[in-house]
Amino acid sequence: MKLSEVASLLLGLIFGVIVILFITISVLLIYSLLMISVENKTYETGVLRLVGISKWNCISMILIQSLLFVLPSLILGYAASVPSLMYVY
Repeated sequence: MKLSEVASLLLGLIFGVIVILFITISVLLIYSLLMISVENKTYETGVLRLVGISKWNCISMILIQSLLFVLPSLILGYAASVPSLMYVY
């Protein structure tokens, strides 16, 4: 193997590890945002259930909120990764 092939494999491995690390961190951050949001809205959810909102509407409200956290991060992550991948490869 040439030195350039070994260097390319090493850089690819390092890049893969960094990507997995970033994905893990982003998943943990989104999870913590959702948990903080749910914990803060426990009282509001109880009041809404008391007023008469159905269980399905309560669950859908939480799912929509989680989509509002996830979709922008996916779009921004994809938009940031495409130019960097073009630069690397």
